[in-house]
Amino acid sequence: MQGFPGIELGAKRPFDGAPRVVPHHLRVGVTLIELALGIAIVGVLAGVAAPRFFSRASFHEAFFLQDVVSALRYAQKQAVASGCDVQISFTPPGEYSLAQRLACRAGAFSRPVANPGTGQPSYGNQAPPGTALASSVDPIVFDALGRARDAGLAVSDARVTVGDSTVTVVGETGFAFEPAS
Repeated sequence: MQGFPGIELGAKRPFDGAPRVVPHHLRVGVTLIELALGIAIVGVLAGVAAPRFFSRASFHEAFFLQDVVSALRYAQKQAVASGCDVQISFTPPGEYSLAQRLACRAGAFSRPVANPGTGQPSYGNQAPPGTALASSVDPIVFDALGRARDAGLAVSDARVTVGDSTVTVVGETGFAFEPAS
């Protein structure tokens, strides 16, 4: 009975102390050393690379940036819709809040603007830990025409910085946007 040339099937090979050589294409599986090395490489990658992929701080900062843009746009739209001035003010350590004048176009900004998304009586938020919030114009006042003005009521462009990102508010239109990088 013949299987491979020169090898007779069923024949017993005498033990000569040499390890049995199996052709490479007939090998199945991995050695214990290959398995241990693979696990070690995966462990090192998980320990070094995974925290960079799963850092929540960058996600929190990006979400807060979008929240600030939404608040600026809502303040502008609320001022146009109601015909009353709406102010967004920034206070340390990284908070913002929206308010309207008590008597629409005169008086202090003491009436909080309700948050349409959550139903909370006042629209505002605080930056996540480690995220800076600052504005070149503080407070920003939107008038009935939607224009952005400073505290002296002069039409003014503003730049709001959230962490490493900047939101620009165009004074004449009140449009708030994040410039392309």
